[in-house]
Amino acid sequence: MQQLEKLNEKIDQLCADIVKAHDEDFPSLAGKIEVQAKKGQKFVKIIRREIEGSRSVWGFINLKHSDFEVGDVLLAKSWKAPALNKARGNLLNGRPYIIKGMRQYGPGYLSGYCAGGKRNGGLI
Repeated sequence: MQQLEKLNEKIDQLCADIVKAHDEDFPSLAGKIEVQAKKGQKFVKIIRREIEGSRSVWGFINLKHSDFEVGDVLLAKSWKAPALNKARGNLLNGRPYIIKGMRQYGPGYLSGYCAGGKRNGGLI
């Protein structure tokens, strides 16, 4: 299977996993969000939308940015751009990218630095 086809499957699974995590954590709100992928030139934007209309960027998946590997999961810096400081995981590295807890709202934040410590590169 070609890398792009495999990545597309992983992105579809990521979107489904985000919805599943939301529905499991909030049973009374099950079916009230949808998650879609919007392909751009360098990144795929993952958009989380409430049925009532509000929407947010969950994160980005790298396609062609030279500083990252294909499939890298990136935190959203804004609606239009990812944070380019460090990947938060990779969809193609053979390990599952598990959506649980706060990850249903976006990729993990880098730990340490924001809390006044040294940046150790771990994820929260």
